[in-house]
Amino acid sequence: MYDFLSFWNVIAFALMRGTSESPHALVLAGQWLAELPAYVAGVLVLAYIIRKRDYSCMVAVAAACVASRFVKDSISDFAFHARPFDAGWGPSLIEHASSHSMPSSHATFVWLLAVVCGLRGQWRLSFAVFLLGCVLAWARVFVGVHWPIDMVGAALSALACGLFGHGVQQMCTRLYGKAELAWGYRPK
Repeated sequence: MYDFLSFWNVIAFALMRGTSESPHALVLAGQWLAELPAYVAGVLVLAYIIRKRDYSCMVAVAAACVASRFVKDSISDFAFHARPFDAGWGPSLIEHASSHSMPSSHATFVWLLAVVCGLRGQWRLSFAVFLLGCVLAWARVFVGVHWPIDMVGAALSALACGLFGHGVQQMCTRLYGKAELAWGYRPK
């Protein structure tokens, strides 16, 4: 099974990766899209939280972010996965430090926002943020700082951490009463 995943990972990376010979506009788009969607997703979710006064959503997001950091650190301690440019697949198209690549922190962050929003019934926002995560995932592979398997790991981490964050928020609501009402949230 490991050999199949490793083979798939290398083939997918070779097909998706940009090079210095790639069209300049595509390289520029990849460089911008390797960072920008994370900021856009964060702003969209923050705007939702402020507009709807859904501050308990912040509890879910914060708990999910802390959990995702723990997952990332745990994986890097037990299963180091070199970045493509460190593994001899040529230079990346953006500046990036040599570090552990599994799972992608950027993609995990964006997708956990999508999971939390989806669990709160905000389907359109969740879908928009999910698509931003897909664009970001493609771009980070294209510019050569992540493997495709890192994005699979990010999706799984985001799902688990988003569920954890939602669970923490639900537990806080049960423990402290109607937290949404106390924080100014008004149900629809």
